[in-house]
Amino acid sequence: MSEKEPAKREKHMEFTPLTPETTFQYADLSIKHINAENTLAMVKRAIRMGYDAVAINIDLGDISDYYTELDSLWTPASQSNSEGEPPKKKKKKQQRKDELADGIAGILKKKLIPPPHFVNASQLNTSDLEKRGKVFRQFSRITFTANEQVVINKVFTHPTVMSYDIVAVRPGEPAVLDTLSRKTELFDIITIDHLEENRGKWLSASKVMDRIRNDGVCYEIAYAESLMPATRKNVLFNGRVLIRSLKSKNVILSSGAETMLDLRSPVDVMNMSLLWGVANSDARKMISGFPKNLLLQAECRGTGNGDVCSMKLSDAEKLAGEEDEKEEKSEEGAEETTTVKPPPIEVKMNQAQYKALLQATKNANDMMKKIKASKAASSSTAPPTS
Repeated sequence: MSEKEPAKREKHMEFTPLTPETTFQYADLSIKHINAENTLAMVKRAIRMGYDAVAINIDLGDISDYYTELDSLWTPASQSNSEGEPPKKKKKKQQRKDELADGIAGILKKKLIPPPHFVNASQLNTSDLEKRGKVFRQFSRITFTANEQVVINKVFTHPTVMSYDIVAVRPGEPAVLDTLSRKTELFDIITIDHLEENRGKWLSASKVMDRIRNDGVCYEIAYAESLMPATRKNVLFNGRVLIRSLKSKNVILSSGAETMLDLRSPVDVMNMSLLWGVANSDARKMISGFPKNLLLQAECRGTGNGDVCSMKLSDAEKLAGEEDEKEEKSEEGAEETTTVKPPPIEVKMNQAQYKALLQATKNANDMMKKIKASKAASSSTAPPTS
């Protein structure tokens, strides 16, 4: 991949809704994958509860424990002659050899990033959803904790990570959040680590959080951790701080379920949102509206950028009329069409806009000539005053 080309995610998600009947109603974007049998049972239970869109989440933990990319390590020359070298140089070479051995040993200890997991759709009973005119959708998701800023660049460009539909990051330090604010085109969700009390330090960076939210990234609260006594206090406190900082915008509620007992129905989740101070009007958005926006943006994320130009409807019709006139003249061969010079470099417009500007200028000049001619004719025909 060349340096100029943007990183593209090889996803297989097809979410774009074509009709209102096929849009999903409720989504749970965090069903943790532990084994295939447990994941299939939880997806079946989610469908019975009324969810028509789920994301199967593979949580890696600290991403530094996984193999991302070989670092540029120093390799000593195989046929170097160390005889006759000063002691300092010999000691430095030996130190480099030890560093090389430690680096290779550390890489070999790292684990490979697993591929996305999907359940077999033929084993699911979606008859209740079809009766309501809904279509079941499943998406793949990867979640990892980023404690170092250096690792982030390697992770997002990893081909396995790019094959996931949704990428979620769990920032460990405020400095990592600042780095993520400049790479919002590469991930979709920022989630909170409730297992340690010092993980919520970045929640006070409201300006950075607003900048990330404005780019379409969502923040997540996993309600399954609020059901456990060990993490309940941290989940409720961090969730309230998060919702207060973002004013309930672009915040989604997911289960983060590892067992079937952690799943709750959509109505229960909306009622549970009152624990975080969410208004009744915003509760439904957190499991329906905001997840839908997230999936639409995740589908477009990583694609090439395009340019859109706008112009007035009258100018567009005039330009279309000129094109039709030009085609008729070329077919009849009555008149030769004049070539338009390309616009100068400093003018930032395309050929069609430049032609429309020239035509508008010509029309304005003709109008001014007609006005002057009519004024001159009226002054010459006016009777002389006594």
